[in-house]
Amino acid sequence: MEWSFVIVAAGNGRRFGGPPKQFEKLGEMPLWEWSARTALKLKADGVDQIVLVVPPGMESSMEAGTASIRSRIDLVMVPGGERRQDSVLNGLKAARGKRVMIHDSARPFVSPMLCRRLVSEAVKRGSAVPLLPVTDALKHADQGVIDEGVPREGLLVTQTPQAFPSEEIYRVLKETPGHFSDEAEAWLASGRDLGWTRGDPLNFKITFPEDMELARRVLRGSSVERTGFGFDVHRLSPGILLVLGGLRIPFPLGLSGHSDGDLLCHAIADAVLGAAGLPDIGTLFPASEGRFRGIRSLDILKEAVAMAREKGFTVSSVNAVVNAQVPRLASMAEEIRKNLTDVLFADRPGTVSLTFKSGEWTGDVGNGEAMRCWAVARLVTEGDPWHVHPNETSDA
Repeated sequence: MEWSFVIVAAGNGRRFGGPPKQFEKLGEMPLWEWSARTALKLKADGVDQIVLVVPPGMESSMEAGTASIRSRIDLVMVPGGERRQDSVLNGLKAARGKRVMIHDSARPFVSPMLCRRLVSEAVKRGSAVPLLPVTDALKHADQGVIDEGVPREGLLVTQTPQAFPSEEIYRVLKETPGHFSDEAEAWLASGRDLGWTRGDPLNFKITFPEDMELARRVLRGSSVERTGFGFDVHRLSPGILLVLGGLRIPFPLGLSGHSDGDLLCHAIADAVLGAAGLPDIGTLFPASEGRFRGIRSLDILKEAVAMAREKGFTVSSVNAVVNAQVPRLASMAEEIRKNLTDVLFADRPGTVSLTFKSGEWTGDVGNGEAMRCWAVARLVTEGDPWHVHPNETSDA
């Protein structure tokens, strides 16, 4: 294994106030998950493991919250220690990669591009940290009284992730005496050379509540909205169970199809997939493949939502119109809406609007021979600041 990505999320949030900031929601995700999803984008660059360092005793309570990440990469959770240095050491014990990137969960906007620069520099120099020049005028204060200005020439701000050989940085932190603000300080104190690459102003640290508000403003300015349209039609036939929106409806006729014929789920799934720029369900779940025969269309919809999530989109609203003469469906709207809501918005708010229109006794729908459905889905990004970052568009 080449690289492990250690996310230090074991702080108690004293300066932030309230609950630990790493669990505060930023957009639709807790703060720590932003860094984990950046690590996922680095799998092709050799990142094969995430080590998440959490407050002691919280490992089991976070199992459910880490499930979606764990299904895509090796993720290990370990308890933090009394000091940051102790937390990092615990994370390094669990890291299996030859090299490691150590990252502060309070920096949610770390970009894949920055991480790739660090990887490249660390391979060449043995270590690498992101640095930015100090641009503000500096002052020194003694007991709250400003007594002098501080020259900023030669001063650099250090960010994370910081990249090192795993075993070597473990020995440095274990054996080098002193208290260190970050791993780079310990590395320098041990007499080793430190490689570096230019940092990223967007990779700022959330320390105070005002920083979280700034992060939310960045998200609002970088969100992307897309709308997708879906349509489906199925013939009504005897001897088939009628399923609509995952609800089994007692009726002598059902919707014929390779799956369970649930045209409401089909139309919504196509709307979701279309908005995310993905192929339609006919391409992804072809009738030519026997393994999809009789598949629950609610599962197809669930998979479509998951695929959109993989592309960085979440469903915020769905509007669907079902055109059916028989049976009368309005009384079943709430049950159908609940089924759809549970799939579309499993862990976030959203709205499902359903309308049932008769065929007015015209055409195949009006004659009770078929049903039609139209659906519109609105998708939004969970907040991807790299959409507005001029140097990171390739990672958006």
